[in-house]
Amino acid sequence: MPALPRPAVVALLAAAFATAHTQAPLFYSNQNQYLLHGLAAGGYGHLSADWLSTTADPTPLFSAGVALAYRVAGLWPLQAAYFALLMGYFVAAWRLAGRVVSLVPLTRLLAWSALFTAAHAAAFRVLSVNLTGVDYPWNLQAGVAGQYLLGPGIQPSAFGVLLLASVAAFAADRPLLAGALAGLAGLMHATYLLPGALLVAGYLVKLLVERRTRTAVSVGAVSLLCALPAVGYAGVTFAPDDPATFTEAQRILAEVRIPHHAVVARWFDAVAALQLVWILAGLLAVRGTRAFVPLAVAAGASAALTLVVTAFPNPSLALLFPWRLSALLVPIATTALAARAAARLPAARRTSWVSTAALAAMAAAGVWVMAARVGYAMNTAEEPLLTFVRNHAGPDDVVLIPTRVPAVGSGRGSISASFTPPPRPRPGSNLIPVDLQRFRLATGVPIYIDFKSVPYADDEVLEWYRRVRRAEAWYDLADWNTAGVRDELKRAGITLVVAPRDKPLSAPFLEPAYADDAYHLYRVK
Repeated sequence: MPALPRPAVVALLAAAFATAHTQAPLFYSNQNQYLLHGLAAGGYGHLSADWLSTTADPTPLFSAGVALAYRVAGLWPLQAAYFALLMGYFVAAWRLAGRVVSLVPLTRLLAWSALFTAAHAAAFRVLSVNLTGVDYPWNLQAGVAGQYLLGPGIQPSAFGVLLLASVAAFAADRPLLAGALAGLAGLMHATYLLPGALLVAGYLVKLLVERRTRTAVSVGAVSLLCALPAVGYAGVTFAPDDPATFTEAQRILAEVRIPHHAVVARWFDAVAALQLVWILAGLLAVRGTRAFVPLAVAAGASAALTLVVTAFPNPSLALLFPWRLSALLVPIATTALAARAAARLPAARRTSWVSTAALAAMAAAGVWVMAARVGYAMNTAEEPLLTFVRNHAGPDDVVLIPTRVPAVGSGRGSISASFTPPPRPRPGSNLIPVDLQRFRLATGVPIYIDFKSVPYADDEVLEWYRRVRRAEAWYDLADWNTAGVRDELKRAGITLVVAPRDKPLSAPFLEPAYADDAYHLYRVK
């Protein structure tokens, strides 16, 4: 077998990939939920007093890592860790691609690297948004229903990279490592328990067909052993206390909070159908490798479970996300099809030069995207307010920010807004409004509630929804001097109230504390 490229070459290509992919500044999108428990435990600001930080943590291992990183070195290790995950994703894909076609000589490796990086590069995503208004290249790396492995930054879902590494390990005939990695993905984020189980089932089928029964038993045992702590924790922490409460909480999560992820009729559209075609093409591209049978078994099981959920709608079944496996299958298809395409290119010096130049250009464009803040836009109008609260709020303050239930179920399909300029989201979108969603982490000050960040234990989901509706009702009042409002605010522990500049509040118990061109801030007397 030809010698593999030197580790230094692959590491350099992986770093170029990570740079071209880019990452968002901290406190972007889902980070505002998944960093909260860890930063609160690590002593960041006054977040330990925030109600949400006291709810059951769905990703305790991730939060423990965040807390440790913050205590030891502050916030910068979080972004360094994501850069490392991006590099790991590239290396896992390279390992798998090398089983589809030989990536030796170096010319072919460079060609594959350029094609694979192009499918993930921020530059092309920005270009697509500017030309069409839609981030179409994102669909080459993300699954259906707006679910993905990488995303804009460090969060528990990024550890889905372990699933890609698992497939690469099995393709290299290292089944025990493959089973362990599949289990560890679920340990980091419980949403990967089902995809990991489907993959392991595929591994067992392949091993049993090969009459490697003892190995199959070992793989199943190792995978279960790695995932068992997550299963036990979820079973104890999120077990239903009352059937009616559990059913209602599941309905709220699936139909109110994340219908764009959980309701098939909301996310399935023409683009999702094309992604399924891409997955099928990718499965054909991996034929002849050890990964084909496991992936085919897992994909078939995922499709069958999706049909069951579609035919028999049930919030609890929908929240298992049987279609989440597509977040792995789409990148695998991109990996394999890029490898097949690279094998067809001439093994000439010109190919190497063009590939190297393309990689350098995409990496440079990635640096520009981050430095110029071309992507990952957040509402800059709220920054003066955030700065004031960060510098002036005390440990006993709790802030009420404008909150309501958005019409996230009114749109169809799944899109990425990482490179969409403000205002976001656009009318009719499935996406959740982004205004003030980073308030907690950007200030270190507790808030009463927001819509973006949500707990998962059934009674806590109901309390979250009650708070959202209570905040919505307060902001719908024309007169905050209505009898009982001040007492309600005090009982809720609210000491500061934010209102949009164009909708100021007026009541004897609200003392103006700050105002700018976008927001008013009041202190509750």
